[in-house]
Amino acid sequence: MNRKLARVFPRLTCSSPFDKDAYFAGPTSSTPKYDAVHVSVVFTWDRKKGLELKRQWEAVCSKVKIGGPAFDSAARSFIPGKYVQPGVIFTSRGCPNNCDFCFVPQREGKLRELKIEKGNMIADNNITACSPGHLDSVFKMLSKQKKICFAGGLESARMTDEFIERLRGVRIHQLWLAFDNIALEGTVRKAIRKLRKYFTQRKLRCYVLIGYKDDTIERAESRLWKAAEMGSVPFAMFYRDMDRKRAGREWDHFRWKWANTAAVCARLAARGLL
Repeated sequence: MNRKLARVFPRLTCSSPFDKDAYFAGPTSSTPKYDAVHVSVVFTWDRKKGLELKRQWEAVCSKVKIGGPAFDSAARSFIPGKYVQPGVIFTSRGCPNNCDFCFVPQREGKLRELKIEKGNMIADNNITACSPGHLDSVFKMLSKQKKICFAGGLESARMTDEFIERLRGVRIHQLWLAFDNIALEGTVRKAIRKLRKYFTQRKLRCYVLIGYKDDTIERAESRLWKAAEMGSVPFAMFYRDMDRKRAGREWDHFRWKWANTAAVCARLAARGLL
């Protein structure tokens, strides 16, 4: 008897599902038979590998589809545990902003609120832009969860006192903000200052975009240190457009140095910033 659906991914990430029907490679002689196979590709630089996986699975299944953010698949709904691991949820899709470095408006359009599922890792692109009624329901659900992480990158400009009060009412593990360019420094600094009244620095994480056009390692490192001095733990996030390749080994090493949490915390502690 065939199993219903296999989900196949080009790479393992911290949000990948890990059940027996999730795969990160092609089929083998011991792989069960499936009625259908979905190849899900998140990153544009994995499209080639995703297409190769599709070809491999077509050898053992007649119904193989490929999609995901890298192929601009429409995100009209969310099914918990299907393409991300249990606990990771999306309560909205899209974003009302039109940042020139972000693919979300092109792929998902304006903000749409979804049915709220149970989970403790909120991966919305911009949950801070959701309506008060929607947020009421989200935080009611979160009141029964532990180790809550807002992983999508909270928008600093929308970090209101009301939203912070909502955060204080649940058991927060991590809050992630985004410092995408130097022009946002004042806005990010203000948001972190408000949050630090109630949350420790280890709970405040900050994505820092690096490696975009005309960026240098020196400028990128300056922004990362600024994020730390503001009172957060910075995390370097590589910018890549649809076709751009990595900038080289020097950038790879630099990004790793600022993406390894233990190493970053040790560096901050050595400077008396943690």
